[in-house]
Amino acid sequence: MMQKKNLMPNMKSSRVLLAVGLFAVAGTAHPLSIQFNYDYDGGFFSGLNESRKGVLTAAAAYFENRISDNLLAITSGGGNNFTARFDRPDNDTEVLIQNYSIAANTIEIFVGARDLGSSTLGQGGPGSYSINGTPSYFNSTTRRGQGTVSGPLATDFATWGGVITFDSNSNWYFDPDTTTSESFSGFDLFSVALHELGHVLGYGTSASWDNQISGSSFTGANSIGVYGGNVPLFDDAHWQNALTSTINGVGTQEVAMDPTISAGTRKIFTDLDNAGLADIGWELTAVPVPAALYLFGTGMLALFGFSRRKSSGL
Repeated sequence: MMQKKNLMPNMKSSRVLLAVGLFAVAGTAHPLSIQFNYDYDGGFFSGLNESRKGVLTAAAAYFENRISDNLLAITSGGGNNFTARFDRPDNDTEVLIQNYSIAANTIEIFVGARDLGSSTLGQGGPGSYSINGTPSYFNSTTRRGQGTVSGPLATDFATWGGVITFDSNSNWYFDPDTTTSESFSGFDLFSVALHELGHVLGYGTSASWDNQISGSSFTGANSIGVYGGNVPLFDDAHWQNALTSTINGVGTQEVAMDPTISAGTRKIFTDLDNAGLADIGWELTAVPVPAALYLFGTGMLALFGFSRRKSSGL
């Protein structure tokens, strides 16, 4: 079943940001493709709002340029059937897509918007599934060529994709240009998309993440290496609120995977955020880092909450 969890975030003042960061792990490059499906978008990305899709494309590219895992294709047919299961982003009702197939090195994310309440900007996570077929088919479709992805021994993660829902009533800022230095007053859709993609990729939604939680701290080796010790958590899906980290080894920024953001602020993945991805099991490769830029917040206090969804075989 798919589990949801809404958070009541803390409030904080805006801060100075640096971009762009990276946590480098050796690996052989296999181009990741993050495909967005707008069939249930509720009009948030369609019609006169078509240009908003560019923000999600930019957010996806951030991870596509870093993740080098080789994900096997999921192919239904010949007595083997994979059913993708998820809750529609526009109305939260369950959808089943039988005989689902997805290409190698590809994940599909259904995106849209609805009213999430005054304290939540976005929610997201990996989808669930049900499988009919041979044991080898079950193994290949759930692991997609990765290591152990479930249970108390999980050290890796794989998914067919998932769902991201944005709040339809928030004051959004739409700009796919990740190098912009202009000031703005709304909530940055790019930053929220990065955060929710983090949940789809296993932050708080994977067994490999959960297996490295001890009390209220995260004990992943890569994260400890960046932070200098066990990393404090806000809950089982987020870094401690207002925690900061370097970006490509320099500067500081509030981490992207804490539960809050201020209006007028852009946050990208810090070294600690990328270390968390590596601890989940993703292989990250080095990419060119553009010159640092600064974005100043408006000084407004804001609430920023998230939900998460866990995948499981049904």
